[in-house]
Amino acid sequence: MGERERSSVRLSRRQLLGAATTVAGASLWSKTISAAAADESTRKLVTRADYDVIVVGGGFSGVTAARDLQKNGLRTLVLEAKGRIGGRTFDTQFRGHHIELGGTWVHWVQPAVWAEILRYGMEIEETPGAVPDQLVAIDGEKRFTVRSAAQMDEINRGLQQYFDESAAVWERPYDSGYRWKEIVARDAMSTADRLKAIKLTPLQHAFVVAAVEAQSNCPIEQTSYVDMLRWWALCLNSPLIAPDALARFKLSAGTGSLVQKIAADGKSEVRLSTPVRRIEQQGGAVLVTPLGGKSVSARAVLLAVPPRVLKDIEFMPALSAMKVEASRNGFPSSGIKLYAEVKGRLGKQQWLSSGKKQGNGLFWTYAQGENSTLMVGFCPRAEELDANDEEAVQGVLRQFEPSVEVLACTSYAWHRDPFAQGTYTGMRPGGMTRYFTELARPEGQIWMAGGDIGDNSWRGFIDGAIARGSRIAREISETLLT
Repeated sequence: MGERERSSVRLSRRQLLGAATTVAGASLWSKTISAAAADESTRKLVTRADYDVIVVGGGFSGVTAARDLQKNGLRTLVLEAKGRIGGRTFDTQFRGHHIELGGTWVHWVQPAVWAEILRYGMEIEETPGAVPDQLVAIDGEKRFTVRSAAQMDEINRGLQQYFDESAAVWERPYDSGYRWKEIVARDAMSTADRLKAIKLTPLQHAFVVAAVEAQSNCPIEQTSYVDMLRWWALCLNSPLIAPDALARFKLSAGTGSLVQKIAADGKSEVRLSTPVRRIEQQGGAVLVTPLGGKSVSARAVLLAVPPRVLKDIEFMPALSAMKVEASRNGFPSSGIKLYAEVKGRLGKQQWLSSGKKQGNGLFWTYAQGENSTLMVGFCPRAEELDANDEEAVQGVLRQFEPSVEVLACTSYAWHRDPFAQGTYTGMRPGGMTRYFTELARPEGQIWMAGGDIGDNSWRGFIDGAIARGSRIAREISETLLT
C-alpha cells in the first residue's frame, strides 16, 4: 500500500475518498493500418510484442494469474490503476489496530486461498465477535437479547428454513451447470421474495435479513436469491460452519501481506497508478493504452477488474453488448463496511437490525483495547450513512446500546472509487441466467478473470479471485504455449 493512501486513512476519516474523482479529459490513442498492409503489420506486431500477456488489474485475481503465467514462461505485465496492489482488499492502521477496509476473512473451506496461506506459511487470528457472548437483534420495533441456547437454536432453524433449497440448487456449488435448471427456475427471485414464501419468527427474521444483507452488501430486494444460496452451500449448508467460514479468521499480517507474497513469487513486472483507457485487438496481438501513457502490446490480455468497471474502458472491437449491459445494470448498489472505536470494553458483542428505514446492519467486536472496543460492521445502503461521521455512526449503534460512545470511526467509500465502483459484487435477480455465462466468455485474445467472474465457487471472496486467476492463467498458458 502506498504511503499516501495509508496516510489518508489516518489523517482524514471524514473524507477518506473525498479526493477520488473519475478520470476524464484525456484524449484517446487511436491508430489505423491500411488494408493492404494489415496482415504484414499484424505479423510483425505479434513477433515484436512487448509481452506475452498483459494483466489489467492488480487485485488477488490479477496478481495470482500473473504469478502463474510468469512461472509458465510467459512474459507478463500487470497494469494496476491504483497506487498499490490488492484490488478491493485494503489493510491499514486505525487507532492502534490493524484493520481491513475491504475483503478480510478466510477459512479452510475456501480451498484456493487456504492453499496460498499454506504455501507461504501465513498466520491467522480470530475475530472475537464472530463467536459472541451476547447477541442483540432488532426487527423493526421488536428487540431481542440473545443469550440462551434455545434462542440460538431458533435462529439456526430460521437460517436453515431460509436456505432450505441450497443443497438442491447448488449440489455442486463450484459448477453452476450441474443443476442449471434449478437455477433458472428461481433466478428471477430476490432474497426478499424468498422471505415472502416462508414464515419466520421475529427473531429469525431479524437475523436472516441482517445476515443476507451483510453477505450481499446491499438491500434484500436488490440481490439474487440463487446467488445467496451458493454461499450457504459453500458453508456446507450449516449454520454452525457459516459464521466461522464468513467472519471469524483473518490473516494476522493483513491481506496485503499475502498479495505481496504472491506478487514477489511471480516476479512479473507491475506498473502502479496506470489506469487503462483503451484495449485494441489487431489480429494476433493486442494494444493496451494507459491513460496518458505509451501503448504496450501483448499476445493476450487478461481483464481482472470488477465488472462494473468494464463500461469505462474503450475496446476495439467493442466488447459484447451483453457484457457492457452487465457492467451497467447487472449488479446492485453497494453497501459499506465501517469500523467504530467505542468507549469501554464491551466484550464479544454481535448486533444486528432489520426492518428499519435507516440503521439496518450487522456489527460485531473486531478487537479490544485497554479501555475501548473496536466494532466492525456492514450496512446495506451506502448513501444513507456517512461512515466517517462519528455522530451518525453513534446514532446507529445506540439502537443496540443506548449509552455507547463512539470515539472514532472510519470507512473506505468503495462506491465512489472509480476503479472499484462498489464492494464485492453480487448479482441482481435474473443476473445468473442473463449475464453469468457471458461475463466469463473470452473475446478473441481478451480473457476474463476477477473474483466476480465465472464458476470459481467462492465468487465475491478472496478465494474466488485467486481461483479464477489461477484457472485462466492455465487456459492462457495452454493456448499460447501450444
